Amino acid sequence: MRIGWVGGCVVLLLIALCTIPAIGAATSDVSSSPATAIDDGSATVEPLTTNATTLTDATTTEQPRPLSSHTDLTLTTILDRTPEQVGEVTATVEVDIPDAFTELELQISPNVTVTDTDGFSETSDGVYEWDEQTEQPSVTYRVDATERGESDDPEADGQYRFADTEDWSLVRIPPQPSISGRYTGTDEPAVVRETEIDGPGAAGDAIAFLGDYERRTHTAHGQTFTLIVPEAADLEASPDEIFEAVAGASDRLRVGDRDEEVFMIAAPTGEIDWAVRGLQTGDTDFWVQDSERLDTAANNWVHEYVHTRQDYEAETSFRWFTEGSATYYAALDSLQSGRIGFDRFQRFIAEGEEEPQVEATLSEPDTWENYANYRKGALIAGGIDRQIRLATDQEASLATVFRAINSHDGSVDAATFGGYVQQVAGEQTADEAIGATTTDALIPMWDADEHATAFGQQPAAFAYRFADNEPITVTSDGTTTTADTNVTLSVNDTLAVGMVVENVGGTVGDYELAFRVNETELTREGRLDPSETASHRFEYRFTEPGVYPVAVGDETLTVTVEESGLGSVDLPDGSDIPTDIETPGFGFVPAIAALLGVAGLRWYRRE
Repeated sequence: MRIGWVGGCVVLLLIALCTIPAIGAATSDVSSSPATAIDDGSATVEPLTTNATTLTDATTTEQPRPLSSHTDLTLTTILDRTPEQVGEVTATVEVDIPDAFTELELQISPNVTVTDTDGFSETSDGVYEWDEQTEQPSVTYRVDATERGESDDPEADGQYRFADTEDWSLVRIPPQPSISGRYTGTDEPAVVRETEIDGPGAAGDAIAFLGDYERRTHTAHGQTFTLIVPEAADLEASPDEIFEAVAGASDRLRVGDRDEEVFMIAAPTGEIDWAVRGLQTGDTDFWVQDSERLDTAANNWVHEYVHTRQDYEAETSFRWFTEGSATYYAALDSLQSGRIGFDRFQRFIAEGEEEPQVEATLSEPDTWENYANYRKGALIAGGIDRQIRLATDQEASLATVFRAINSHDGSVDAATFGGYVQQVAGEQTADEAIGATTTDALIPMWDADEHATAFGQQPAAFAYRFADNEPITVTSDGTTTTADTNVTLSVNDTLAVGMVVENVGGTVGDYELAFRVNETELTREGRLDPSETASHRFEYRFTEPGVYPVAVGDETLTVTVEESGLGSVDLPDGSDIPTDIETPGFGFVPAIAALLGVAGLRWYRRE
C-alpha cells in the first residue's frame, strides 16, 4: 500500500517534526536511600518514588540536555580483596549518570574510610558532589570486613559472623551511598544498584564470597539454588546431598514466600572460629559451616533455608517463632525425609523441657535462657502443630498458620498468631497455643504412637502451578498472544494467567489461591481430595505504566506496562512517521495535524 499527499505538505510536515522544542521541561530533586545490591549483573530497580524519595518539580528557563540512550541512574559496587590489609575489603562505587541529571551528591557511610575519588569532591562530612563533567565518576573506600558477635546458636563456639583472611573473604555486602540530585525532564529515572567482584568471587543480594570457589546450581519447585563452595572449604555433605535436602524442604514446606533464587555459601572452617553454625540475612542469602551434616535433627542447611521462607515482621511477643519454627521444621524435615528416626527427633525436640529454658515465657525475650527461643520454641511449635492436626482431622497444620502469617498485612504479635490458630483449628486449640507462648506453660513432648496419630498422614497440602497449555496470555485490541514470566504489555492490555491447584497431601482440605498485584488481590477457593486438581484463570487489566511484580500461588511474574506505543506507516521514500491515532487507513495524518496545528490537510489512499 502507498500513501499519497495532496496540497504539497510533505516537506513542511517532516521539517516541523524534526524541530519541535521540548515542552514543559522541568528540573526535579531526587534522593534515594541505599538498597541491597545483587550479583552477576542482575539489577535491583527502584522507582525514585520509593525509599523515602522526595521529588520536587520546578520550572526552569534552561534548555535541558537531551536524554541519553539510557535513563537509569546505575550505582555499581565493585568489591576487591586487600591481602596486604587483612580484615578489610575495598569497595569502589561507580556511578553511571544519565544526561538528564544536572546535579548529584552521594552520602557516604561514616563507618568507611574513603581512599580515592574520580569526579566527586567532598563538600561536607561524608557528602561528595559530582563535578557535572565526569561521565562515570566513582568513590573508593575501605570497609571493615570482620564482623564479630556473641553466639546466638545453641551449639556454636567462636566469635566471627563474617571474616577476612589472607586467602579469602566471606563478607556482608557493604551499604551503598545514599543519593540526592536534580534532573531535567518529566520522566522519573530509576535507581539501579549492582554488585560485582574484582577477581574471583560471587555475590548474592546481601553477602559475598571473595576468593577461589566452585559454583553449583540446582533448580526445583520454582527455585534456583546456587551453592558457592570455596576452594578452602571441605564439605561434610556433598553438593548433591545439600541440594536434595533444601529442595526437599522447599517441596514439603508449603508456607508461601518461595523466592526464585536462593544463594548459599559453604563457610570454610579450617582457620576461622565462627560464632554461629550458619547465618541467614537479606531475603534469600545464607552461609553454613562446611562441616555441617545432614543426617541430624539439628540440620542447619534446612534451618537456614526455612529462614528464607519467613516473610513477616515479628513484634517482640512473636520473635520466638523465627528461630523456634526454623529449629522445629529442620528436625521434622530430617524425620520426614528418613535421614533420622523418631527417637532422635524426639530427644532433640524434648530439649525444650529441660532447665533452664523450660521456665521461659516465649513472648518475653528477657526470660530466654540457654537459647530458649530455639529449644523451647521448637517444642512449642511442634506441640501446636500436632494439636492443629488433631483438631482438624489433619486437614490443617502449623504450616497453614505459617502461610497466613506470611501474608499478613502488618506486624505479627502473639495475639495475631493466636487469632490465626483459632481461625484454623478453633478456640480450644488457640487457647492452648496462646497459653504456651505467653506464659511459662508447657506443651509436653509426645511419644511415637501420638506422633503416628497426628502425623501419620500428611495433612492436606496444596501445590500451585501454571496450567500446562499456554498459561500466560496478553490480550491487546482483541488479539491474544502467549507470554512468559517476564511480560511486557501496553496500558489497557489484559493479562490472563491459568493455574492448576493440586492437593499433594494425604487428606481432603480447603485451599485459597491468590493473585496479587500491588494492593489488589483476587482469590479462588475450593476443596480437594488427595491427588485431586482444579483449574482457575485470573484476568487483570493494567491501566497505568510501570513495573509490577505479580504473585499467583507459588508462582511469580514481572509485568512491564508501557504507554501505548506510537505506530508507524511506510511513506513512499521509506520514512516512518509516528502516530497514536488510528483513523481507518490514514491514521497518521490527523495525528500530525493535531500535533503541529496544521489545518486543511487532505489525503487519499492508493492500493
